[in-house]
Amino acid sequence: MLRFVLREGRRWWLSTAALASGVALTLIVVTLLPGQAQASSGTLPDRPHNLPEESDIELPATVYSLPLSTTSPHNSHYPLCRFGVTVGGNVTAYDVESLNVGWYLNWGTAVSPPQPGGAEYVQLVHLEQVGQSFVFHPTTGTLYAVIDANPGAIWLIGNEQDRRVWQDDLEPEVYARAYHHLYGLIKGRDPSAQIAIGGVVQPTPLRFQYLDLVWDAYWQTYETTMPVDVWNIHSFILREISPSHPQLYQPGYEYWGAGIPRGDVFDDVVEGILYKVSQQDDLTIFRQRIIDFRRWMAEKGERDKPLIVTEYGVLFPEDYSDENGRPLSAERVGTFMQGTFDFFRTYTDPSIGYPADGNRLVQRWAWFSVDADPWLWGGTLFDPNTHALRTVGEYFRDYTNAISPTVDVVAARAFAEPGVAMYAGAPVTATLKALVSNAGNVATAEAITVTFYDAPLGETGATIGEPQVVTQILQGCADHTVVSVTWENLDAGGHPFSIQVQAHDADVDLTNNAAEGVFLVATSQSFLPLVLRSY
Repeated sequence: MLRFVLREGRRWWLSTAALASGVALTLIVVTLLPGQAQASSGTLPDRPHNLPEESDIELPATVYSLPLSTTSPHNSHYPLCRFGVTVGGNVTAYDVESLNVGWYLNWGTAVSPPQPGGAEYVQLVHLEQVGQSFVFHPTTGTLYAVIDANPGAIWLIGNEQDRRVWQDDLEPEVYARAYHHLYGLIKGRDPSAQIAIGGVVQPTPLRFQYLDLVWDAYWQTYETTMPVDVWNIHSFILREISPSHPQLYQPGYEYWGAGIPRGDVFDDVVEGILYKVSQQDDLTIFRQRIIDFRRWMAEKGERDKPLIVTEYGVLFPEDYSDENGRPLSAERVGTFMQGTFDFFRTYTDPSIGYPADGNRLVQRWAWFSVDADPWLWGGTLFDPNTHALRTVGEYFRDYTNAISPTVDVVAARAFAEPGVAMYAGAPVTATLKALVSNAGNVATAEAITVTFYDAPLGETGATIGEPQVVTQILQGCADHTVVSVTWENLDAGGHPFSIQVQAHDADVDLTNNAAEGVFLVATSQSFLPLVLRSY
């Protein structure tokens, strides 16, 4: 854990690691700080290294609604699938149910995890590099017991593996092999498990470079694309400095934050982006980095995957002041928190967002932390000694308690298999499919009917097969299923079709309940040369 030592009425920040909590914050300030813990500006540049001016940041075309009013909280409580928290101790010791959280993690695994208020538990397997190999914790036998007891769970493979020393700390090539092994182990035991990468510390150019190396190493080693069910990041706003930085021990120089990733290509890197303390709650920076990560996913062909943020917040304690003398107060942190909630819930992009979730960029997020020591950390929701809700926690509670539980059934995609068939003088049969999701914030309680029509949207057509009834519970946050029918006696040409979904729950949005596709029956085909990437 990051430590503060009081000496002669002043606070001296030493270094540390948050090994148990999973937070990556290391801080060495080589000057004594004033009693109010105001940061020295030292030799910091006016702007972070490589960070564009705000006027240079162009956000893509989006839908961004007005912030949520928190003046009329509800009296009842229900798990909102999007909102999560991290907790270092016993989650049942705190009234997290009052926050309406839908999920949580404690950086570990559990056979029978508590589920306060119905909150889902996310499993995490830790990794460790040994030479050019790896080990993982817990061991295989324990993992099998956890997997068997928790079918369909989300599994995070590693934690801040792009962070030297203090966290899982793996070279990109080693992480690719570790991920491959754990993916096969877990999926082999439970095909319904959802596998996510370990959360990288923050979406910055250095971390994108690390992920590119992981992605390429996986392809080189296994000759296939890295299979990721859920993409995962952390999004603290932290400085990136190597322990070998030439200015490290000069008076006034601030060494804190995310460090530099491990690997040969990073050995000569001494710094990345040098954020300031005042930028810990900068919503412009925060939003842009999430957009950047979704763009990276789209470039890799991974747009049609969910993205979760499993740790973020403001790590500096509330009595700490930034270089401008402004304290990182509970009110300041709470305002930042609610701004991120607005962004996550309402920001959409039709070019990079997740189609099954109304093109939102992020499906779930977890605030740090329920119970971190507020003398050492910022953003703590509950007092770890009295277990009472703190001021920052009140901001969280007031926001989530003002949200109504909703079901939003979406016709996310209409497609056919095979996508194209050859006509050889005999009628062709196609298998039509509909991907149906729930983009609401709570689970469905009633069945969903999916009907296929032999005409595009806007035209009257006959039904294809029998209407399909989905009885599976869709948990919200883009939880989805696929239904299908067969379409027989198709001749040569294009055959447009459409789908219509009907929720028997109250559906908050009826404009996204239809989709269309085309099945092509071709009379000829051409073969093009295959070009493979050479390494």
